[in-house]
Amino acid sequence: MQDFLADGWGQVLKHNGLEGFDALWDLKADWFEPPNERRGGWSGVARLELKRPDGGSEGVFLKRQENHMRRTLRHPVSGEPTFAGEMQNILLLQQAGVPTLEPVYYGQRKEAGHWQAILVTRELKDFQPLNWWIDQWQAAGWGINCTIRRAVLIEAARVIRCLHEHGLVHNALHPKHLFVRVSGEEGRPVAEVRLIDLEKMRRALSPMRAARRDLDSFNRRCLPFNLADRMRFLTLYLGIRYLSKEGRSLWHYLSNKMLASMKERGIDG
Repeated sequence: MQDFLADGWGQVLKHNGLEGFDALWDLKADWFEPPNERRGGWSGVARLELKRPDGGSEGVFLKRQENHMRRTLRHPVSGEPTFAGEMQNILLLQQAGVPTLEPVYYGQRKEAGHWQAILVTRELKDFQPLNWWIDQWQAAGWGINCTIRRAVLIEAARVIRCLHEHGLVHNALHPKHLFVRVSGEEGRPVAEVRLIDLEKMRRALSPMRAARRDLDSFNRRCLPFNLADRMRFLTLYLGIRYLSKEGRSLWHYLSNKMLASMKERGIDG
């Protein structure tokens, strides 16, 4: 993976004394969440507020890792930094027109035998993960905010369908990995959805296998949704008003998988 710097961000980083790999790597910053440590390596995230040369500020997330590797077809033995795969997938989604993170900087190096990588992305301002929205709807009562919930379901279904139509499978499609922002007038909400956490995203063997893999993961982690919302989401994803034979087959597959998961967890269906 080649180093990357988004247009217009070089001056912002320089203005904050963060020009180049060394400056970003050596920066002392509080962890946004505890670092992930495994197999002799680590990976952590910090949030920064950067001042713009022309005034104002920009929130970004600085992700740094050392010896946090994954094996690939190109690197079957030594592997490559997991951030390299995430950066490649961000660029791939941008090219496909699938809403995702906005990359600011990527760099990697091998220092004293250790692979180090940095990924900086722009903060998704005013976005919240879908599981946050689900908690709000559940607390307020499902009869409230119906128009907002429908707008979110419509846009989430569109984004996920677009992902699969481009032959891609997310492989970790949890509500916390769909970031949502709602705007617009009361009664006419407009929802935006961005996909994040792309380290496991891959080319799919087929659109149906991608749908089964991602929708199963998504469905099982959205337990608070009622039957009507689940059916509405699937018809929106398929782009039809009523379930076809193929749609009914997918519905039964997802329902059976969810019931089996609930039984394993001791949840009464």
